[in-house]
Amino acid sequence: MTSPAARRLLHLTAAAGAVGALTLIEPRRLGPGPRAAYRVGTAVVSGALAADTAQDAPLLDPVRDGVVAGGITLGLMDVLERIDARTVDSLAALGVRRPRVLLAALGAAGTAAVCALPRLTGPIERRGGTEEGFAEGETAPLPCEVRALLAALLAPGPADPPGAAALRDQLEAARAVDPGYLDGDVQIHVEDPERLAVPRTQIWPVAGEFSHAGFRYELQLQVEEGRLGMLTVMVRADEARLAQALEHLASPGFVLPDPSALTLRRETEVP
Repeated sequence: MTSPAARRLLHLTAAAGAVGALTLIEPRRLGPGPRAAYRVGTAVVSGALAADTAQDAPLLDPVRDGVVAGGITLGLMDVLERIDARTVDSLAALGVRRPRVLLAALGAAGTAAVCALPRLTGPIERRGGTEEGFAEGETAPLPCEVRALLAALLAPGPADPPGAAALRDQLEAARAVDPGYLDGDVQIHVEDPERLAVPRTQIWPVAGEFSHAGFRYELQLQVEEGRLGMLTVMVRADEARLAQALEHLASPGFVLPDPSALTLRRETEVP
């Protein structure tokens, strides 16, 4: 099994490599299609870095912080590309032979430092001053709308996925962690369940597709250590307006759907 230190080093290396590789690209030479892919890739890397560095002190939670950061980055790509072009041209005018290589090296080093700094300085105190985050007393009853959505994803089907019965049993005692908002991800706490789902860590193979304000989203359930873990809203892969959908997801106008609005999609062995 990979140690936490080794996993951290792998994440740090991947992040630094991704930033360095993107910096080596000259956007001004790209056509419309490659340029769009470049912008989406930059937003994805930005969101992933934001989610990773928010693990110790998230503004909302790491996933939502990453979604917001990715959406903001995508919306500012015109400005960022202009700044990038001016920087490259200025370095070239100063006599730097390969300004992009220099910027890529600096970007990779800076990314590695940002990712490593929180771990080098130790855990940041979270709400309540504990390293573990929210204490048991800070959970609250699971909102009815969230419980109904979970029940829809866990409802018996033609062939129950492994662990379905155990998760349905847990639903009765499930509570929400920090239920300060109901417009996105909801972290779930189940205390000492009698049964655990197997596999114990998984994305539940039943997802709920829905639309809100014309954007296409997907509701996913994360199972952690055999327990109900988190209800997560994702922008669907076939949503063409990615930036706008991400912005709407992070806006006060977004609300979780009614179970009747879900179209359930079950994973099968058929491709």
